[in-house]
Amino acid sequence: MAKGREAVAGRGGMSVRADVETFRSIPIFSECDAVHLQLLAFSAVRQNFAPGDLILRQGNKGAAAFLILSGEARISTAEEGPLGTAGPGALLGEVAMIGDRPYSISATAVEEVQTARIDRDLFMRVAREFPEFGTAVFGVLARKLETAMDELESTREHFERARSFDSF
Repeated sequence: MAKGREAVAGRGGMSVRADVETFRSIPIFSECDAVHLQLLAFSAVRQNFAPGDLILRQGNKGAAAFLILSGEARISTAEEGPLGTAGPGALLGEVAMIGDRPYSISATAVEEVQTARIDRDLFMRVAREFPEFGTAVFGVLARKLETAMDELESTREHFERARSFDSF
């Protein structure tokens, strides 16, 4: 788990209303009711990371997702190295958290980073107690998966139509 400093009280100057708008800007939460997002925003734990702190580590169990509220994180994998950066509004680790799977990336704070940590237990509790929240989130994820599968099928078809390298 990440070693960031937690700040539960005071909300670090950000209002729950502003957090709700940040949550709503994330595709998987875009169709959720504001009341459910308020609950999620209010219950999420603020966590601060200093430059060089690991926010999440590839291969660790996805126990939480991290919404970056401020700062910048470097995204990388062990296999491919640095992939880019993520800044305010980026949600890291959500698929691993929801699916109870290992993180597929590592994220390291490049500068001071403040996040809203959404623990899996919190997310699943909101989804259980408010089925329409779960339906909205899982609907977006299902459409995202369907789009990815369509793109994969299109790529497969292109490879099948391509000439073999053996014919050169």
